[in-house]
Amino acid sequence: MRTVVTVRVGVACGVLLLAVPAPVPAQTADDLFDARALQEIRVFVNERDLHQLRTRYTENTYYPADIHWGDVRVRNAGIRSRGKGSRNGVKLGLHIDFDHYVARQRFLGLTSIDLDNLWQDPSMLREYTAMALFVRMGQPAPRESFARVYINGAYQGVYAIVETVNTSFLMRTLGRDDGFLFEYHWIDRYEFTDLGSDLAALEARFERRTQGSAARSAAYAPMAEMIRAINALPDDQWRSGVEPYVDLRQFLTHVAIEQFLSELDGLTGYEGLNNFYVYRGHGSTRHQFLPWDRDNAFQDAQSSVFHRADRNVLLRRALAFDDLRAFYLGVLERCATVAASDRWLERVIAAAAAVIADAAGKDPLKPYDAGARDAAVRHLVEFGRVRPAVVHGAVTDARAAQARRRN
Repeated sequence: MRTVVTVRVGVACGVLLLAVPAPVPAQTADDLFDARALQEIRVFVNERDLHQLRTRYTENTYYPADIHWGDVRVRNAGIRSRGKGSRNGVKLGLHIDFDHYVARQRFLGLTSIDLDNLWQDPSMLREYTAMALFVRMGQPAPRESFARVYINGAYQGVYAIVETVNTSFLMRTLGRDDGFLFEYHWIDRYEFTDLGSDLAALEARFERRTQGSAARSAAYAPMAEMIRAINALPDDQWRSGVEPYVDLRQFLTHVAIEQFLSELDGLTGYEGLNNFYVYRGHGSTRHQFLPWDRDNAFQDAQSSVFHRADRNVLLRRALAFDDLRAFYLGVLERCATVAASDRWLERVIAAAAAVIADAAGKDPLKPYDAGARDAAVRHLVEFGRVRPAVVHGAVTDARAAQARRRN
C-alpha cells in the first residue's frame, strides 16, 4: 500500500486538501539481499539461447537476457552457467553480468550477481547461514538472500542470490579495491606446500579477478614469496618472516569459523584447500582470505575443532605458537558464544527455513524430495542447538592440554 500524504494548499476561497502519493523509496542492493523476504527474479532469454545454455551447461558461454526484479528492469545482461559440482542443465545455476554487453550497465549499483541453484544442499540453507556467521564474527563475506526464479515465465524453484566477490564487494567490505583479488580453483590436493619458482603453477590455482593487465610477476611474486616463507623458514624465524605476507590472526579467524561450522570443503578441506578468495591491497605484500561457497558446512556437530589442521602447512605452523593457538581457541569460543546467545544460530536457520518453505515445497526441479529437505533442515537446527556446547568443551580441553605442555 502506498502512503498518502495530506498537503495543505491555500486558495482564494479557502483551503483545499489534496491527497498526494508519497514517493516510493528507491530499491537498493540492501533490499535485494534482505533475506527476511523471499525475492522474485524473472529472466527472459531467447528460447534458442536457453536451449544452448541447458545443453552446453558445462561451458561458460554468455547469452543476452533481460532481468526483472520488481520494478527494476535490466536489458541485455549477460548470463552463463555457473557452479562446480552443482552445474547441470536441469536447474541452471546462473552468473549474471550486467555490463557484459552494455558497458558500465549496473543493477542496483552491482556489476554482477550469482543465482545459486542450491542443487547440492537439500536444506537450501547451509551457505546463507554460514555466511551469516562470518558476518556476525566481523569478517567480510558475500551477502545472500533467497528468491523464486522464473525463466521465460516458467518457475525454476528456490535460488540463493549471492553477492559476487569483485571490486564492488571489496569496496563495501574493505573500503578499497585497488589491489589484487584472486579466486582459488581446486586442481588437486594442495595445502600451501611450496610450488617452486614457476609462477604459472600459482596462476593456475589462483585466478586473477582484478588487475588483469598487470605483469604476472607483479601479481604472483608476493604470493610465491609467501608460500616459500611458510615452508622454508625455521621455527625461530617463521613468525617474523611470514607475517609480512599473511595476516595470521585474520587467517586463524577464518579457519576457526570454518571449524566451528564443521566445513568439509574449505581451507582445511577433505581434498585440500578450496572455496575461498584472496585479496592483497595495492602496495602491500599481505594477503587476506575471503569465504566462498559453503554448501558443505554443518557436517557434524561433534567434529573436532582441529579437524585436518595438521595437513595445512600454514595452519599447522601457526598453531605451534602458543599465543596464536590461544587466539584461535578464543575465536572458536566466541563463535560458540555468539551462536548460543539467545539461540542465535537456531533462530537464523528457523527464520530462513520459514521464508522459503512454501516456494521450496513447490520447487519443480530440485533433485531431492520434501522428506530429504525436512530432514536436512532438522539436521541444521540440531547442529545449531548442539554445536556451541561441543565447541566450548573442546576449547576448555585444548586450553588444559596447552597448559600441561607449558608446564
